[in-house]
Amino acid sequence: MIGIVKAQVQVNAPFSMLWERYLPLFLEQGLNPEIGLDASSLDCFSQRDFAKVADMFHKAGLSITLHAPFQDLVPGALDAKILAASRSRLQDAFDQLDIFQARSIVCHIGYESRHYQGLEDRWLDHSIGTWAPLADQAARQGTLLTLENVYETEPQLIKELLTRLRGVKVGFCLDVGHLQAFGGGDFQGWLETLGPLVGQLHLHDNHGVNDDHLALGAGIVPFPGILAYFTNARQRPIITLEPHHENSLQPSLTYLAAHWPW
Repeated sequence: MIGIVKAQVQVNAPFSMLWERYLPLFLEQGLNPEIGLDASSLDCFSQRDFAKVADMFHKAGLSITLHAPFQDLVPGALDAKILAASRSRLQDAFDQLDIFQARSIVCHIGYESRHYQGLEDRWLDHSIGTWAPLADQAARQGTLLTLENVYETEPQLIKELLTRLRGVKVGFCLDVGHLQAFGGGDFQGWLETLGPLVGQLHLHDNHGVNDDHLALGAGIVPFPGILAYFTNARQRPIITLEPHHENSLQPSLTYLAAHWPW
């Protein structure tokens, strides 16, 4: 069963870590990568480097998803210069889509209520201006753009954003660890509001305080109920494991195999 699960999930790793250490492990173990294109990777590696790694995964018959840069970025910024810088850095990642031929590319939504209280409509307008052209670019490459929660504490504004983006191909990436640690852990409410829009799941565990990225089952995230929702809804989102420690991967695969809903 672990082999079946392994063939159907992605495993997150920054490009730099694949290049320097983990590429042989991924290829030997047949792990589908979610490759993090952070700012450092985009600045330090060439398109030839990206193409070399992508070609190795493609020849091994493995699927690729991507994670766009997110640190310091504000995709719905009200400051025009900050917004332009955020869009430029995201564009750096999207310009690699033709190389990686990724199933999806994940981006952080970047909304925090304490910064934008009373300014939600302006934030939405600027966010749509960021995501709509990127979603179109991704769709032309056969890649789904999914927008991920981090510090968002309620799902309604995310639903409004995705509703306004309905004319382009965009899904929601539900990061269950972020929802548990930062969003209050109301999985039932979030799934009732956003469940049909979920195109991807980021799975990792914590105890509801810090974003620990523990192995599945090592914290309090209610994975069986989350997976049961998608089984009952007959949805098959892309599933990504996000182990931040090498020894967290195997326990996560074992746990997921025991609860695999499909």
